[in-house]
Amino acid sequence: MATESIVQTQPDQMDPSQWDPELDAVIAAPANHKVLFENDKLRVLEVMLEPDEEEPTHHHRWPSVFVFDQVKGPIHDMAPDGTMLPPNRDVIQAVQAWDGTGCLVVHMAPQPAGRVLNASDQAVHGIRIEMKS
Repeated sequence: MATESIVQTQPDQMDPSQWDPELDAVIAAPANHKVLFENDKLRVLEVMLEPDEEEPTHHHRWPSVFVFDQVKGPIHDMAPDGTMLPPNRDVIQAVQAWDGTGCLVVHMAPQPAGRVLNASDQAVHGIRIEMKS
């Protein structure tokens, strides 16, 4: 009697083109991500996160430049299961080091599914320019 192997395929977490489209930031966290402009090369988002607010789980499949005009720590990266991640991502370190004057500009790689908790008493606000190609 022959046996068949059943192989479950998981989306490749290292390949953003394989990420669940339903977890795109605009679809999964629309209260926090508003499309200001979009074409085949760019998508520009206004990003807002109120004090003590935690975003729904979502991803950002394209590299981007994030221009913060309002952000005060602490903000925390959270895994989809709600586990707080270590503050080792570029943007978290940049926010921690920022003196609050002018704008904070951070280049960001694609981000797999996760969420951000704004544990501060001030809203987070910025413009995220995602580069599709």
